[in-house]
Amino acid sequence: MILSARAAGLFFLLLVSLGSSGRQQQDSVLNRIVSVHADSTSIANVLRQITLQEDIYFSYDASLVNAERNVTVNREREPLINILNVLFPHGEFSFVEKEDYIIITSVEDQISPPSGDQAEEGPRFAYIRGKVTDLVTREPLSYVSISIKGHPYGTITNLDGEYIFKIPETFWKDSVIFSFVGFTSGMFSHQQLLENGSVQLRPVTIRIREVRVRAVSVEEILDGIRENITKNYALSTRLYTGFYRETVKQDEDYISVSEAVMEVLKAPYHDEFREDRVRLIKARRSPDVKPFNWVNFKLQGGPYTITKLDAVKTHETFLDKEFQHLYRYTLSDVIWYQDHPVYVISFRPEKGISYPLFRGEMYVDRESYALLYARFSLDNYGLGKAEENLIKRKPRGFRVKPLKVEYIVDYQVFNQRTYLHSAKAIVAFRVRSREDRVNSVFESVSELLVTQVRNTDLKRFPGKDLFTIHDIFAEMTVDYDEHFWENYNIIKPDEDLQHALKRFLDPVESSTTND
Repeated sequence: MILSARAAGLFFLLLVSLGSSGRQQQDSVLNRIVSVHADSTSIANVLRQITLQEDIYFSYDASLVNAERNVTVNREREPLINILNVLFPHGEFSFVEKEDYIIITSVEDQISPPSGDQAEEGPRFAYIRGKVTDLVTREPLSYVSISIKGHPYGTITNLDGEYIFKIPETFWKDSVIFSFVGFTSGMFSHQQLLENGSVQLRPVTIRIREVRVRAVSVEEILDGIRENITKNYALSTRLYTGFYRETVKQDEDYISVSEAVMEVLKAPYHDEFREDRVRLIKARRSPDVKPFNWVNFKLQGGPYTITKLDAVKTHETFLDKEFQHLYRYTLSDVIWYQDHPVYVISFRPEKGISYPLFRGEMYVDRESYALLYARFSLDNYGLGKAEENLIKRKPRGFRVKPLKVEYIVDYQVFNQRTYLHSAKAIVAFRVRSREDRVNSVFESVSELLVTQVRNTDLKRFPGKDLFTIHDIFAEMTVDYDEHFWENYNIIKPDEDLQHALKRFLDPVESSTTND
């Protein structure tokens, strides 16, 4: 069924496997204990010996690896990584895990250098940090958009309303704008924010009867979204730089936290057959999280899959004319966003529809009909069908019940064009095994923040750089240093995540903000 596949297309593919000892360190293929005894034997034969012994498979570029070189190795019950370091010159090769495969690559090829000017010495930066709150209630405002006026360059606040914004010298004369749904925007110079980064936004309301005078219908608004895509969204390829974070919790404990700076070669919106392409620039994984208990959770395709949350580019079902009759829409409100009114449209599946569909709401610009925001989650029927689409592999005897599948996507307008600004995916499910006495709730949260948009003549990324739907992001990391992010903008970790990460954070990330 085409419709079922469309809804499943947004699902993150998850791997769930049983860890024999319940420790992440021992679950790693590179830490698996092996024995090798070889006298004056080729590297290729040594690798074959390991494959026969442990069902571990190896992949490498024959032009880089001299697999016919003879070696002598006699190791008894040692981690595989130790043996690989004997076979291959230390510091020249890296080893990437993908399930039961080890990919052997040159260190220089593991992660591409930053594109364009990022590879050169950059400009000076102003580091601004602070907190955004509601002027009336004093409550923190989560996920406030922060950007440079007239430029697609920015960040967002975290769950606690806190932010870090790194502004290059080229933008110091431009104003910094804080935008949030239902609030008037705030505009400040970077110097004002250096002196005091605390920002208060004023709530504003609009009476819906002001809009009803225009007698606009939901059908007209939906038609307006589709008819104005070529006017509102980019018609040529753009190069996005973004920050990506992927976390996994088992019950109340973080068991995996991975982060990256990534680039997206964003295909034109009017060409629905051209897909976005993704590559990693820098990536790291926290060493401080707790080990998983019994079940090893892996998220597949994260940085690639999250780009599919761009509902306009993918023509998601609640925007598609072909499937519009399967949804019930309501013009529920008009609110203030980015200093002008937007329609709030709620939607849910019609009764009696036996396909996995979404329920949620979207914000549509009143004048341009650009989609600015959407939050959508699987309905009860979709959750019931989610296991077969969501779980790629699970241990025998384990039962998995999806509890929540929710997606959020946000856009920003610059120079009359609307760009993807952020995306978030939340997936939660309960895992049970009576035999192993396992009863846990797993929750994964994947976040993308687009920090810069540039024109580009690039047509594609090199094949070796591509991150695909089959890759496991948590296994594609590099060593950590305390100034890892340099001048890249990121989402500041919220207090709960900061507590879990401990020494993983650099001084800027872990700094606290006073009200």
